[in-house]
Amino acid sequence: MIEIIYKNNNNHIEFSSKGHADFDKIGKDIICSAVSSIIIGGLNAIKEIDSFQIKIEKGDVEVKSLKPVSEHDNIVFETMLIQLKTIEENYPKNLKVIRRE
Repeated sequence: MIEIIYKNNNNHIEFSSKGHADFDKIGKDIICSAVSSIIIGGLNAIKEIDSFQIKIEKGDVEVKSLKPVSEHDNIVFETMLIQLKTIEENYPKNLKVIRRE
């Protein structure tokens, strides 16, 4: 299962994605593919990229804001969460999205 954890504390964001969906074998897993596309697309849309510490290793992603995020970048993360929650609704055995505020 992929576990997404999102925290927003006074406009300081922490976001992580860990695990594998186990929907299909690696390379053919549509859930992993969709989640990866949403996350990479979202990270590419961040306007103030220097305001974040980003670590991507073996498919796991960790993002931490180094200062309060802009309204634009906040919208990017909110959009990512909406997309990920939509996948979670249809594939709850493969993806879990946890939001902490």
